Amino acid sequence: MKPNNNFDFNVEELALVEDAMRYRLRRLTSRRATVVKESSKAKIDAEVTQISSLLGKIHNQKVFYTPKAGFVGGG
Repeated sequence: MKPNNNFDFNVEELALVEDAMRYRLRRLTSRRATVVKESSKAKIDAEVTQISSLLGKIHNQKVFYTPKAGFVGGG
């Protein structure tokens, strides 16, 4: 059976996924500071890398809106 490669998320659902990933990332990084075993640190580091990659993919697919009328640049 072939996996589904076509997902249909609305903006709110995608924001929920993004918030959950950020929450998990915060939990992992705080836990890593207290972990002693190197193998556990390696597992945490691997998951942090995966989550960071996922958040980067989500960010890179966003389209940011800049109003054309009445906009004064940041300086």
